[in-house]
Formats: sequence, C-alpha cells, structure tokens
Amino acid sequence: MLSTRQKQLLGPIFPIANNIRLFLLRYKYAGNKVLCPCCKSTFREFSPFGNWKRKNSWCLKCQSLERDRLLWMYYENKTNLYKEPLKLLHIAPETIFFHHFKKQKNIEYYPVDIFPDLYPKGTKYFDLLHPDLAPNTFDVIICNHVFQYIEADAAAMKNLYDLLKPGGWAILQVPLDKTKAVTYEDSSITDPLERQKAFGLKEHVRFYGLDYGDRLKAAGFKVKVDDYTAEFSDEDNYKYGFWKGDAVYYCTK
Repeated sequence: MLSTRQKQLLGPIFPIANNIRLFLLRYKYAGNKVLCPCCKSTFREFSPFGNWKRKNSWCLKCQSLERDRLLWMYYENKTNLYKEPLKLLHIAPETIFFHHFKKQKNIEYYPVDIFPDLYPKGTKYFDLLHPDLAPNTFDVIICNHVFQYIEADAAAMKNLYDLLKPGGWAILQVPLDKTKAVTYEDSSITDPLERQKAFGLKEHVRFYGLDYGDRLKAAGFKVKVDDYTAEFSDEDNYKYGFWKGDAVYYCTK
C-alpha cells in the first residue's frame, strides 16, 4: 500500500495518465456517426460508460452523458433559458452546464450545493432542507439527480416550489425505474452495500417509479412529463446519444 507521501509524489502523474487514456480513446472512437450537442465533437460512437456497460454514452471531449446532451438541447429548443433575463438557481451544478451558464449575459446565476467543494469554484453552500433564501426568488430552478439522496425528499421538493417565482419553471430529473409504478424506498435499509443493491448506489435512499410526477405535484408543481426524445427519429436519438424514452420533468408554478 502506498504511503501518504508516496501518493502526494505520484499525484501529478494520474491526471497525465487520464489525459493519455482519453487521447487513445478519442483515436479509437474517431469518426462522424454521432454528434455531441454540448461540444459539437463527432465520433464513430460515444464511449461506453458505467463499467463499460452503457453503450454510446460518454462524450470523450466534454465528458457529457446521455442526460446532459438531452437537457442541453431541451434548454436550447424548449425553454426561454437563453432568451430573456432570468435568475437561475442550479443545485448540484453539472460542470458542463456550470461553465456554460456563467457565460450567459442574460442569466443571473446561483450555483449551490450542500457540499460546494465537490463542484466548480464559485459554487456556494446551500442546504435544500433549510434554505436561507426568500420565497419567490428564482425564475428557473435546475435540480437534477439530487432527491434520491435525501430522506425528506417531499420537504426538499416543497422548498424548491416555494423558492420558484409564480410563472417560473424547474427541471427536476431523477433516476427512474419505469418498471415500478410506485417509488421503492425502505428506511430500514441502512447498510451501504444493501442500499447499493436496492437503490443503485450506496448513497441513495430510494428508487423512483412512475409516481415521481405525482410526488412533485404534491409539493405544488404543475408537471409536464415531456418525452423530448419522441421528437427525434431513432437515427437521431443514436446520433446524439440519447436514452430513448428518457422524459424531462418540466415543472411550473
């Protein structure tokens, strides 16, 4: 086992090794059959991801995944995000969107998380269960793949509803098991390995089912379950590396 000092000395090597790996993968997947909407790069296909099981998934240039590319195009084509002055609360900000949103002159941007050091510099501390912001503050709220970590998810959803201005909108995505009509949760499962078996990751506390939209409605939101991928041909779903049927939960107040 390496000592702490050895790890410190070897630390700079690891980013170099990762860059070499990415270079080789880009060469392997070179081509023009898929197009990343986020960075405009083309490849023969997107690289597999998740223990190499999810095919046509990972962009080797900007490192976007399926859901990132889908939302990138959704924000551009189906919302007013870039068209008028907006105040945006972004919880657990995805790196690719963080840098893009900060560049937009029309967006007053608030990237936040309860663990801000895990996110790009400029992310502020924010506790979703104890928000210290005034109600009716934000035109837009983006909070993706967060609720499955929170025991009191109903309270978190209600707090976001309160923070949204009347007439505002929110994108609130979660991992969804479409084979389940009802969300699966069991507070007696506390062992990390058992949680991983039950909910997909050891940090997760539930696996949402098709009732997810109803849970958002209970918090006050009007919910549109928008299957944006249905607007694309099978060929284009593959070209952009989407999960066909991956619906966007577009919520309004």
